[in-house]
Amino acid sequence: MNKQLRVLLVEDSEDDATLLTRALKKSGVQPVVERVEIAEAMKKALEKKEWDVVIADYVLPRFSGLDAVNVLKKTGKDLPFIIVSGKIGEDTAVEAMRAGAHDYIMKGNLTRLIPAIEREIAEANNRQKRRNAEEELRRSYHELADTTAQLEVTNKQLRGEIEERHKAEKHTLEMKEHLQNVIDSASEVIISVDANKRITTWNKAAETVIGYKQKDVLNWNIAKLSLFENMQKLVDLMKNLSTETQNNYEDFVIITKNQTKKILRITGSIIQEKEKQSSGVLFIGRDITREMDIHGRLLAGNSYLIPERSNTAAVDLLVDLATSGYSGYMITRMNPESIKNTTSPANIQLYLLGQDHGKGSTAIPNLQILLQKIKELCAKKKETVILLERLDYLINKFSFEKVMDVLYEINDHVAKNKCLLLLRIDPATIEKTQMALIENELQLLPSQKIEGLTIEDEVYDILRFIYEQNQNNAIVPIKKIMGRFTLAYSTVAKRLQVLEAKGLIFTKKQGKSRTVTISDKGKTFLHKRQTA
Repeated sequence: MNKQLRVLLVEDSEDDATLLTRALKKSGVQPVVERVEIAEAMKKALEKKEWDVVIADYVLPRFSGLDAVNVLKKTGKDLPFIIVSGKIGEDTAVEAMRAGAHDYIMKGNLTRLIPAIEREIAEANNRQKRRNAEEELRRSYHELADTTAQLEVTNKQLRGEIEERHKAEKHTLEMKEHLQNVIDSASEVIISVDANKRITTWNKAAETVIGYKQKDVLNWNIAKLSLFENMQKLVDLMKNLSTETQNNYEDFVIITKNQTKKILRITGSIIQEKEKQSSGVLFIGRDITREMDIHGRLLAGNSYLIPERSNTAAVDLLVDLATSGYSGYMITRMNPESIKNTTSPANIQLYLLGQDHGKGSTAIPNLQILLQKIKELCAKKKETVILLERLDYLINKFSFEKVMDVLYEINDHVAKNKCLLLLRIDPATIEKTQMALIENELQLLPSQKIEGLTIEDEVYDILRFIYEQNQNNAIVPIKKIMGRFTLAYSTVAKRLQVLEAKGLIFTKKQGKSRTVTISDKGKTFLHKRQTA
């Protein structure tokens, strides 16, 4: 047993503790021993650390082996508990075993200690395995009970062989219709093909984006549909799909039914049968044509300001750019683990503002290192986009004047090296005059520019209501707006049409109803109007 052993020792004699430790070492063990003498100390030790075994003397001045057994029991931990004592009779030993001790050893016979520890650790592991198995059995039992109850309900509805067949067919049809309704309710394009590349699924979003109706494309070979501008790229994607690793997103140019070109960001996954054999591929994608148009108008060598309370829009833009060919970097105060799922498809490198937190990312503790790092990233030959998160944090930590001095120099370097810099700041965290100076130095995203944009007060009130609801993560259906402002459906629809035409909101179908969400441009418009 040549390994480390964590021992919680309940012993009042330091000499006996030394002898026991020496005996463990002599047996080839590397003991890590903590000695306690009273119940409170034992409780704290059990709470704060993990132990492999508890060894206790039976008789202590203010404690006892039986008391120690009870302390361990109350914690609910299943640890080997061995009594090592020089003053214990057979009756007392039996009493201790009944109370919960696993073994007892006389201090004069410590050669039995290591075999006893090994045996009891193995027994504790076996007990844990049994508990896990019992828990799994209970869970399976409940699942079986639920399944049995469902089958009983179904069986009661079946009357005779013909009736049973008819009901089964009806149920299958209903499930198929339900699944189709779920697929059609999705805002993403969903397409599936079988092993022969014949189209088996084509949802409503695919009809809307691409133009072809489902009935016109089902069972067609997707390669013969002339849908993808680069069909070989899709074939390569299908070949490289794996069930073992996470599949990344790819951008595809598609040609719609009316011969217009759109860009879909697509990810694929293998459809597996019960025998774990591939029966086709499922594609899920979204139309990013408008986003790519915005990205195309982002000029290299410019620094863009994103005045948002949340970082969602900024991170999404960084991911979109990084998956479109840019090398993406993010300088943030956030915990890397919290944004890992969002940024992982784009392989974005993270840097942490502040001191090193030991989370595997490079720390940037001050403005000079920040300036040096951005210069270093911009000097790379490949197209580079950098998102600097929490400009307000830097202002609060180092002063507005110092941050602006560094920002001027960063901006000059970005322009010189033709890279892209995105800076997000929460406008509510700094003074309006400071915000104005920052806006003068940086540019707004094309999607946020609102010069000359005006709306009526009653339309503005609806926009403000949508923003407040979105801030609270609330879904905003049209009926909710009708109830809030006591307006007819036609009136609300006309005002929403005005907001959507100006790019301040976007609507999407969710189930049988339409929901409304404020756009980044809408948020910028609200901020500008409030400032004015």
